[in-house]
Amino acid sequence: MSTITADMSRLQHFIPFDCLSESHLSEIRGQIEVLTLPPGRLLFKRGQRTDKAFFLIEGSMDLTDASFQVRGFDADDDENYLALDNYPEHTINAISADTCTLYSIDRNKLDLLMTWTQAAESMLDDGDDESERDWMDALLSSELFSSVPPAMIHSLFVKFEARDVQLGETIVTEGDDGDTFFVIKQGKAMVTRSKGAKQETLAALSAGRFFGEDALISDSPRNATITMTSDGVIMCLGKNDFQAILQDSVIRHISEDELDTMVLEADTACILVDVRLPMEFRHDRTPGARNLPLNELRRAVHDLEKDFFYVVCGDGRRSELGAYILSEAGLTAYVLDRGSSQDAADSSALAQQA
Repeated sequence: MSTITADMSRLQHFIPFDCLSESHLSEIRGQIEVLTLPPGRLLFKRGQRTDKAFFLIEGSMDLTDASFQVRGFDADDDENYLALDNYPEHTINAISADTCTLYSIDRNKLDLLMTWTQAAESMLDDGDDESERDWMDALLSSELFSSVPPAMIHSLFVKFEARDVQLGETIVTEGDDGDTFFVIKQGKAMVTRSKGAKQETLAALSAGRFFGEDALISDSPRNATITMTSDGVIMCLGKNDFQAILQDSVIRHISEDELDTMVLEADTACILVDVRLPMEFRHDRTPGARNLPLNELRRAVHDLEKDFFYVVCGDGRRSELGAYILSEAGLTAYVLDRGSSQDAADSSALAQQA
């Protein structure tokens, strides 16, 4: 496998990439693997099942069917606009005739991406402006939405309501109860938090950024104030719809028995994460768990190994928010439904050994 970055403009010559927006192409760049094959190398054989789709970028392949008929296939061929032998179980042998460059992508990720894209497209009318497409694209390109079943995407978008906002308008106030999830469709906003008698600026938000989910999941007060720094439009999703469509899709629960089975059968390590405060953790320590307090978790996720899976234990609401934050960052996360103390300790010890 080469370390060369995929040329997305070249990939746009192929279906289905020719219909993707720039934001989707940018998001998918990291999913593409660039393969370089010397002459005479078998890429796949007839009858082999593969979870990858391959696109011939340079060079030529010899494609052999069940009757042993060989067809030369060049990257410049007029018919080279689909993945090579685009079936889960291959119907031909594919061998490089000379040095070849191919792009590969996980077939399931590609299928999900196309389902999301077409679901969003179905929501657009001919008269919609570019911002209508942009905010949908931004949501669909986020790691968070990889957990939402494609069949629910349409239901999700139709529940959003648009609201015009003005420069200086406060969208959410620190300390208030939360009842809405927001996406910025047009405009910019600033995130601030109280620090003594002063206001600390935490971040600037632009079109496509979303906020407000923490308070909805944890049933806790808003942890920051969001103020518009320009006129704009925000898309609003009520708490009930957020929980029914988005939260329930993203937050996955696992029992202790299921955890035991997963740890024994999984190819990757399991990490137990306790999101309570350090003092709570020390008083009632979960054996084998790593303490990552909820208020530090968003900063810590960037240092966590993406190939592992994470099981969040501790307090119920905070565990759900912790799993949500991990999922939002593209990690595989579950909430542990704890039974008896002894069972929890046994599961934790087992996970520690993984």
